[in-house]
Amino acid sequence: MSRLSKKEEQLSETYILTELTRSVLERDLKAFQQAPVKLKQPYIALLEKTLNTISKESFKLKEQMRDLNLNVSKQQSDDTFTEYMIFCRGYVLTAKYMNTHLRNQVADYISRYFTSQDMEGNHTQSS
Repeated sequence: MSRLSKKEEQLSETYILTELTRSVLERDLKAFQQAPVKLKQPYIALLEKTLNTISKESFKLKEQMRDLNLNVSKQQSDDTFTEYMIFCRGYVLTAKYMNTHLRNQVADYISRYFTSQDMEGNHTQSS
């Protein structure tokens, strides 16, 4: 069975985590839109800006994957593992990830997206 190159492995894992992050944030956006929060607009704006950034990154990832003839498909999931099929260079590979690991990685991605947002000029400071 063929193994993926480092670049192919990195691309497939980044794609999986990016898509999971998008899914979590889309669900959170829907929840915030309906939540009885007094000042929900700043949270909604942050989620929408982050989702926009993720969409742009996802587009670039898909282009790179297409150039390498790499495709990733989620197969099955249970309480412990999630399985993905990776199609590359005519080979089909199976990758199993622990759900706790995926959840922790997605939390890291979300933290990085939220803390890397350009906050300058979005508020005024009184002297």
